[in-house]
Amino acid sequence: MESRKLAAVLVPLLVLGFLLMPIPKASAAEQSLSGTLNVGVAAPTVQALELYDTSWTAVTAMDPYTEYWLNITVYHPNTLMAIINITVYIYDNTTTTWDGADDVHYHATYVWDNTTKEWSLVGPTGTLWSVDTADSSYPDQSQTSGTWTLAFVPSKVAHASTNWVINATAWGSGDLSDDLSITKTMNFYAEISLTDTSFDFGSVSPGTNNASLVSPTDGDIDYTIIANDAHDVGFYTDGNWTSGANEIDITNTNYFIGDDDSSPTEATETGIDPWAIHPTPSVTKPYTNVAITSESGDTYATYLFQTVPEGTPSGTYTLTLYIQVVQSA
Repeated sequence: MESRKLAAVLVPLLVLGFLLMPIPKASAAEQSLSGTLNVGVAAPTVQALELYDTSWTAVTAMDPYTEYWLNITVYHPNTLMAIINITVYIYDNTTTTWDGADDVHYHATYVWDNTTKEWSLVGPTGTLWSVDTADSSYPDQSQTSGTWTLAFVPSKVAHASTNWVINATAWGSGDLSDDLSITKTMNFYAEISLTDTSFDFGSVSPGTNNASLVSPTDGDIDYTIIANDAHDVGFYTDGNWTSGANEIDITNTNYFIGDDDSSPTEATETGIDPWAIHPTPSVTKPYTNVAITSESGDTYATYLFQTVPEGTPSGTYTLTLYIQVVQSA
């Protein structure tokens, strides 16, 4: 009986032992392979372009020979270190295009270079177009977005026009770029530089016609005009010649005249005919629609002549002469 019980106990133990034995696994296989991912060169984005005066007030028009600040906001996903340069074209769209030649009247080019970290004027060089490097700046290039500031000054003879375009182009790696443009007005600009600031006919007897100047001794008023568009040159006075209560009336006469040569009565006029000069609001314009000047301007020599009618009381007579430059209509 005991041997049977032992056998009955051994059988379950053998079965249990079999179940607890590890079952051999199937063999595994694996291989490795390399992968490549090329991240393409990204293009920059010019996000904003804004023009300010030096008080950070946004402007719609520019005055020649005045400093302005141009803000250029750029984004690049690889940070702004990827920007190679910022090129700014400032040009009169009525006359030229962004890729036109630099010209003192119509086109200027500025560049910020990532190597030098500086703004420079590409052209026109040797002119009054300029860059103020002290007021120009660039952003923290570790960021993905930032603002460059170009402080520039247009020439005195940057053409008066409502179609000045300012284009900013950001260049990144792979010759990828983006640009943005704004349009502004360039206001009319003119200046007169007098070589002679006064004149004197000396002592003239009543009944004398067309007396010449004794001062300046060359008999003419020398001056230079600079203007950034077609313009008219006019003359007027603040009133009649006066000496106390006495006057020499020039309102409707040719007693006070100007000429472009020393002889107001020659039979054959080779230049501009003599012109009568009257008190304001009359303005005599012997020069009309004169072309835009160079930066050095146009020089003039105006000869003055005075007629003293019979019966004019003696005395020292004075008036003020004005030379005016206005934009041609």
